[in-house]
Amino acid sequence: MKIIPTLILAGMLVALAATARAEVRLNSIFCDGMVLQCDLAANIWGTASPGENVIIEFAGQKKSATADANGKWLVKLDPLKVSAEPRELKAGSIVIRDVLVGEVWLCSGQSNMEWALGRSTGGLVAVTNSTNPLLRLCTIPHNSQMTPQENVTTKWVQSGPEVTKNFSAIAWWFGSKLQKELGVPVGIINDSFGGTTIQSWMPLESLRKGPWPQDKSTDIALAKADYDQRKAKLQPAMDKYLAEKATAMKNKIPVPDFPAGWPGDFRGPSVLWNGMVAPLLKFSIRGVLWYQGESNAYVGVADTYKLLLPALIAEWRAGFAQPDLPFIIYQISPNRKPQTDPNENSGIAVLQEAQLKTSLATPLSALVVTMDLGETNVHYLNKEPAGERGMKAALGLAYGRKIEFSSPVFKSVRFDGDKAIIQFHYAGGGLIAKGVSLSGFVIAGEDRKFAFAEAQVEGDAVIVSSPQVSKPVAVRYGWADFPKVNLFNKEGLPASPFRTDDWLK
Repeated sequence: MKIIPTLILAGMLVALAATARAEVRLNSIFCDGMVLQCDLAANIWGTASPGENVIIEFAGQKKSATADANGKWLVKLDPLKVSAEPRELKAGSIVIRDVLVGEVWLCSGQSNMEWALGRSTGGLVAVTNSTNPLLRLCTIPHNSQMTPQENVTTKWVQSGPEVTKNFSAIAWWFGSKLQKELGVPVGIINDSFGGTTIQSWMPLESLRKGPWPQDKSTDIALAKADYDQRKAKLQPAMDKYLAEKATAMKNKIPVPDFPAGWPGDFRGPSVLWNGMVAPLLKFSIRGVLWYQGESNAYVGVADTYKLLLPALIAEWRAGFAQPDLPFIIYQISPNRKPQTDPNENSGIAVLQEAQLKTSLATPLSALVVTMDLGETNVHYLNKEPAGERGMKAALGLAYGRKIEFSSPVFKSVRFDGDKAIIQFHYAGGGLIAKGVSLSGFVIAGEDRKFAFAEAQVEGDAVIVSSPQVSKPVAVRYGWADFPKVNLFNKEGLPASPFRTDDWLK
């Protein structure tokens, strides 16, 4: 009579032991509808019980890995061929369906990258026509973290009206145009967070060793302490607001104003690297679109961007273990107040210069200039040209297309009497002024006082002069927060702002 309960107990113990073993799990980037990068080794990773053998099957490959002492495992698939055929990826008993193989791009930065398609010029029409089974979209949620994370919850979706309205406008236009141009599946990962500095997107170790001030812009502990203090000071006002809001909504009366100065989510140094970049580092991608800088574009702050941006690119390339990872840098657009002073001290111009010089000095990088798109509001609405220019830069940089994708950039200056002769790289089919005459140039003599200048195109050069400056020694173009500029090449790409001097202002 006692044998049966003993057998039952033994069976229960075996079942409990089996249940206690950690379930095999895939990182959340692996889910239905995803795109894997072609022509590169594809890492598949996740967790399981320590010592457990995990088998991955996809596209005729069958490989396995053993979970380490911490329960982590990784399988490296051989480079995959492009395929628009929906297939299954199996990890033990887990089945991921509708997996395509094609081109994957990571689109990151702050609010102009995050800005939604439905809020952009022509965006609602684009949303209506956005159905494309070969374009897959993935949004990484805002995820500020104090330490590097292994995972972040996300999903892949097929491009269509039900999802594209709130997806990144630039990322969608880039991906849609790239997919049509290449004719292969394209996956776009939108990894952006408005109102963030470049330091938020860099690892703490990099910030600690860099040649920039060690303050709350680079020290996560100092930044968090300052944030907590500001938040605590405003917490009573927030509590009052929430209570009054609840009452207002219940009684269907106007909601009170949101508390001024509320800090929102913590966006200090390294927190987005930790929560939004680190979880993706094992995932193979073709390249990066980087649109950030507005939160660093202030006088006295922008000066370090020339050091920070190259460091960020190096860290991302090292983190993704892709030393030749193409990096497309969006030069921030002009905004704020229109220029009235030829001697304006501009944080935006300093940061734009840093982006330009980084693109020229960094192999496998390109600059997308947006000087013609800016508005007084930092969030300009005409995002489609920005997506188009990024797509063309990708075609030239990552796919070897022989096209003119670079904007005119300063090459050299020669002074001849009362004139300055400016030569440009990437003049394309020639330089043109969009308008009656060129604008945006200022010129200075040895007194370092700039005056608004007259300018005209002569071949691949621009001749600059002013009756106020008899012997010029320096020229600037677009050197202001919101200058009036109109120099393009015949391919329709606007010239980047520049200065020929190295003066502090």
